[in-house]
Amino acid sequence: MKVWNFNNELKQLFVDYHYASINDPIYTSTQAYKHLERIPKPIAGDVRFSLDYSLDQDNLFENALMTRHSWPYKFPNNVTIDVDFLSKFCQLAFIGNDKTGRTYPSGGAQYYVNIYLLLNESKVCEKLVKHNVYQLDMDSQQIVGLNFTKWEEIQEAYIPKASVETAQMAIALSVNLHHVSEKYTDISYKLIQQEAGHIGQNIQLVSNYMNLKSLPLGGFYDLKLSEIIGNNEAVLYTFLLG
Repeated sequence: MKVWNFNNELKQLFVDYHYASINDPIYTSTQAYKHLERIPKPIAGDVRFSLDYSLDQDNLFENALMTRHSWPYKFPNNVTIDVDFLSKFCQLAFIGNDKTGRTYPSGGAQYYVNIYLLLNESKVCEKLVKHNVYQLDMDSQQIVGLNFTKWEEIQEAYIPKASVETAQMAIALSVNLHHVSEKYTDISYKLIQQEAGHIGQNIQLVSNYMNLKSLPLGGFYDLKLSEIIGNNEAVLYTFLLG
């Protein structure tokens, strides 16, 4: 059985493994994956219980869960994205106000995944767009303006052009792959993917709760999006919202 190599090249193994699967414009034609319809497979077993349940229409949490779905269409832009909106969104989806820990789990509470907000300057509050690429600073509970990049250029980092063109903002999750093995060594890469998934579910549920459509994407150009963020980190996951 092949096991992880625990010598000093461990961190480089994470890096090589990650970048072996990235999207790049020169490979787009070969990375166009054929859509497959899901065919349910029966599960063998004799004891079965019917799980009937009626949705509680007055329960906001149940409604957020049941009406959440990915939005692969033009975005309706039904909300005004301003500082107050982002404050509520970020507190619910990520920060958790004064609670111990954040609103999503992370292996060993290390919180390796960094969160970036990319704003469409023509579709958000003007006060926000002196910069439109922000990093979320969890400890100070602030968003920090990094740079201004025209949305036209941000669009180039995304493969589904029709969706990104009408989005009001994007969220990108990234990580420094050279740091992730400091605590959990060989399982660190798995843990950061799990953390990104936890964050992603929060993004979608809070978006739905706040009347914002969301689209989780693997269809982005990794190096281009990393360049826009400007951190030389590996982008794990991204979301369009509007």
